Amino acid sequence: MNIALLIAAAIPGSKSTIHNHVQRGERIATAIQQRYQISTPHQWQAKHLRWFLEVQTVGMSHASRYDYWRTCRALASVLGKWPAWENHLRGNWNLHAAKQRGGRPAKLANRVTVP
Repeated sequence: MNIALLIAAAIPGSKSTIHNHVQRGERIATAIQQRYQISTPHQWQAKHLRWFLEVQTVGMSHASRYDYWRTCRALASVLGKWPAWENHLRGNWNLHAAKQRGGRPAKLANRVTVP
């Protein structure tokens, strides 16, 4: 499973931004693989990312939980699942997004096919 290819296709931005998302994406993928024995992100469902956000980010600060939610959003977007999964991935980890009204929409890639 190559999370770096998915993230690089999903998130425009600086090298450090992409690097941070790749690190978080790899942690997400490892946790899901250990818990559900799913080896590829293309097999993920919304419940897997929701489990990660509910269980694995419990002891983190609000800012860290928000960062993990942003990475989950980017992964769902590149997998072509974001519009369908958006309601399932709502929770107290995306409080920052709930407080903001207006502004630019998130920069997310369209579905990208990765060999």
